[in-house]
Amino acid sequence: MEETRKRGRPAAKKTITSAGASDIMPGQQNPTIILQSPELFHFNIRRYMASIESASAIDFYNRTELYDIYHSIITTDGHLSGIIDKRLSAVARERFEFQRNGKPVDEVNEQIKSPWFRSFIKEAVNSKLWGFTLCQFRRDERGWITFDLIDRKHFDPVKREVLLYETDVTGIPLDAFANCLVICDNPRGLGKLATCAPYALYKRGNLGDWAQFCQIFGMPIREYTYTAGDEEARKRLLNDARQQGINAVYIHPEGSGMQLHEAQGKSGTNDLYERFTANCNDEMSVAVLGNTLTTKSDTNGTQALGTVQAKEQLKITDDDVQFILDLLNYDMTEIFSALGVNTEGGEFVRVEQKYQDKQVQINVVSKLKEMGLPMSDDYLYKTFDVEKPDDYDAQKAQQEAEAQKKAERTRQLAEQLNQRPTNEESARFFDRFKRFFGLAPQDGASKDDPLPFF
Repeated sequence: MEETRKRGRPAAKKTITSAGASDIMPGQQNPTIILQSPELFHFNIRRYMASIESASAIDFYNRTELYDIYHSIITTDGHLSGIIDKRLSAVARERFEFQRNGKPVDEVNEQIKSPWFRSFIKEAVNSKLWGFTLCQFRRDERGWITFDLIDRKHFDPVKREVLLYETDVTGIPLDAFANCLVICDNPRGLGKLATCAPYALYKRGNLGDWAQFCQIFGMPIREYTYTAGDEEARKRLLNDARQQGINAVYIHPEGSGMQLHEAQGKSGTNDLYERFTANCNDEMSVAVLGNTLTTKSDTNGTQALGTVQAKEQLKITDDDVQFILDLLNYDMTEIFSALGVNTEGGEFVRVEQKYQDKQVQINVVSKLKEMGLPMSDDYLYKTFDVEKPDDYDAQKAQQEAEAQKKAERTRQLAEQLNQRPTNEESARFFDRFKRFFGLAPQDGASKDDPLPFF
């Protein structure tokens, strides 16, 4: 039950606070959650399977170890971390705007242009990877909206309770806290990282075996010999060997020998490790991005296939964008209102951004010019990122003057051609000459124009 104030009114909803066990001081108010460091190493497939079973249980479920595995693979796997950043950044680069009656509202748009909104977008998309995200919104000391990300191990999305310790089975109902937003499609969902985790763990073990393989078979073996019975020489050689590196050493008396047998298929074994790692990376790329060719360079791929997979990734980005718009328009209206931002009667929309290849754009502009469509020079400077010269007006005036001179010369030539000679032989030559120039196009000849003949 909620505490009541002296006047009998309900107590104000609380803020979720967090601290480590060492930060708790006697006589001070205890934090809402007490954090513990996540485990990062010593995970294997057996522990992963056990954590999945524990997190998926119907009655007595616990996600603590599973989230530690998630944290571990994101922290230590460069490929997984990279593709996650790629998906999050693709959505965070999109532009959103609040409109009322089709017109932007500056009061709201100032808030969503601030840094908190970009971070919020990433954490919202992270809910699809982790299973859920819990945020508590507030105003900072400068008046901007901001939010606190609540540690996922301290919230039960099924019961909607905030847990003091990560191993607790009951906690404080979320309704006791102000301006909280739970982002999840399914309270029992475990997110895309549940799909990526086994590949990341298999890859981690494979890389360890690969490193050992390289250390054993990739380094030369040093050989030292000493006179049999010379113990002092043997000790000096041992000391020298320890100081010269970690690769294999063979020390033996003169007269004895060693035969080194190379491993069969050593290059094939090395390729096997590499292909296994690449396959694990591909599976994680498909799970997070929906494709592989937009992440790596594949010599066996084609441009057409890469284009198709890029379109598939754009579909995922479009889906994430619509997911964000649904959150803003349906789930956050009460939170915006509580924070003093009026969103009534309007909606959040996506601002379409045009991404065009420069060479394609040049061809389009050239065709439009040929069609006689007037075009602003300022538009061309902006479209192609060309710096406008300081003496633009002088250069433009010079170009126009030269164009006028050229037009005047053309006019004078036309007048001369229209003056027919008096004698018959010159007139016949003049007519053939005039027909030749009459066939020429006004803007210059084309390679497809027919050749004139007399």
